[in-house]
Amino acid sequence: MASTGENETPARGVLHRLLSIFAEVKPREVFSVLVLTLNVFLLLTGYYLLKVVREPLILAGGGLEIGGQKLDLDGPEVKAYAAAGQALLLVGVVRAYGAMARRFGRMQLTTALTLFFAGNLVLFFFLARLGVPLGVPFYLWVGCFNLTVIAQFWSFANDVYSPEQGKRLFAIVGIGSSLGAMFGAQIAKRVYVPIGPYNMMLVAAGVLLACLWLTYLVHRDDLAGPDGGPKKADAPPGGAAGGFKIIAGDRYLLLIAALTLVLNWVNSTGEYILDRTLIESATSALGQESAPAAAGEEAPAAAAGADPGAPLAAGAPVYLVDPEASRLLEGKIAAVKGAAFDVEAGGKVVEGAEKGLVHPRTEKGKKAALGAIIGTFKGDFFYWVNTLGVVLQLFLVSRIFKYFGVRFALFILPTIALLGNASLAVLPALAVVRVAKIAENSTDYSVQNTARQALFLPVGRDAKYSAKAAIDTFVVRAGDVLAAVGVIVGQVLALSVRHFAMVNIALALAWLGVVVGIAREHKRRAADEPGAEDLKAA
Repeated sequence: MASTGENETPARGVLHRLLSIFAEVKPREVFSVLVLTLNVFLLLTGYYLLKVVREPLILAGGGLEIGGQKLDLDGPEVKAYAAAGQALLLVGVVRAYGAMARRFGRMQLTTALTLFFAGNLVLFFFLARLGVPLGVPFYLWVGCFNLTVIAQFWSFANDVYSPEQGKRLFAIVGIGSSLGAMFGAQIAKRVYVPIGPYNMMLVAAGVLLACLWLTYLVHRDDLAGPDGGPKKADAPPGGAAGGFKIIAGDRYLLLIAALTLVLNWVNSTGEYILDRTLIESATSALGQESAPAAAGEEAPAAAAGADPGAPLAAGAPVYLVDPEASRLLEGKIAAVKGAAFDVEAGGKVVEGAEKGLVHPRTEKGKKAALGAIIGTFKGDFFYWVNTLGVVLQLFLVSRIFKYFGVRFALFILPTIALLGNASLAVLPALAVVRVAKIAENSTDYSVQNTARQALFLPVGRDAKYSAKAAIDTFVVRAGDVLAAVGVIVGQVLALSVRHFAMVNIALALAWLGVVVGIAREHKRRAADEPGAEDLKAA
């Protein structure tokens, strides 16, 4: 474990006092906690770059090909089905990761995983340049990346610190995680149009390599401490089958599993509602009389008589991206000004539109323009989700737990989900969906996540490892599968966004019922709520 010796340089002294504002940090821990915080900051930044890239690839790519046959599916439907497929794929990923973890030491495991995923990103970059469709494969890959690399970071941090250190220092490391998610989303929004999604993959690969170097620094610092040296981690008791048996025999754990299932079902259905509303809003201004050219055809790229492959010139019909309103406009080039364009669209002339916002009016151009809208919208969306999540985590979560307790905290998210979906059922507009999902997701990542982890405090060690692992993998992905089934049924029945919101209202009510059951069981078991000292004394 990382040493807690009291060696302190002047520089460390200043940082030590600064870090002590957030948590109790001993001088010898300053280096490792700062490097780990920077590491997870960069890791979450890279993940959100990839998350923003993932959305337009699968949403704007449209359709899904199986055996050379293209299915008639829109991007949101493809995304929902891919999420269900991810549940099956992750079963194999978890087993492969477990096999590697049993064979390699922590640094060798981290190095192998990091180089594997960084190499995958380079491969995706070259496949994209060759025109290979990446929407579904990349979506599945990002899900695996998120599970293994980010989980591996926290496993490494748990190995470096003792339980006593982790309780003190993870609060600081967690700030790096929240800030990385927030800034990663904002950076993705700003760079998506200038450099494009595929170059963002290479940026993320570079970030992964930087994270590997930071991990090595902490590993070396840990080994150099007074308690350093080779060590073997304790294996969690039980296995996957044991975890399911433990859950089945415990009403409290069954209720936690039900909570996790319904939470993810509601969240995934809400993501589908957001994606579908975004696509419908983005294409709402497109006229039927000026539809894009058929596949394989190219609309005029310049004025009459120009080469169709030539750069856009005055008179060329184009799609103009309006990122503020998240919609596409049809128009034509009024003038070319270096790398920018004046575009006549929507009854007015938009001056100085940058190249990434103007695309030829072809099917390929429409997908590129739609991808730009999705990329900028999702970057902004993730930024606000994570910004609000950071604020809640820093200033409200600890106070909610202190003054109201874990049981009260569990009621907050289903109440927000119920109110948000009720609003969508009345007014299914993009602005309403955006506000509702920002409120829901930010609360999920802060208040709800902390409360759900705290539910495992009053259970035995076998449940904390085996049962929790089963819930956090199989049950979470089962929620994705149920959401995908709902999308399939909705496609067959031609359900509208309003209908999907009504389904979520019913699920949110069931969710509240599950929370009532958990609260009763938790009250019987827990001794960490306000007033619990009386229980301890008894």
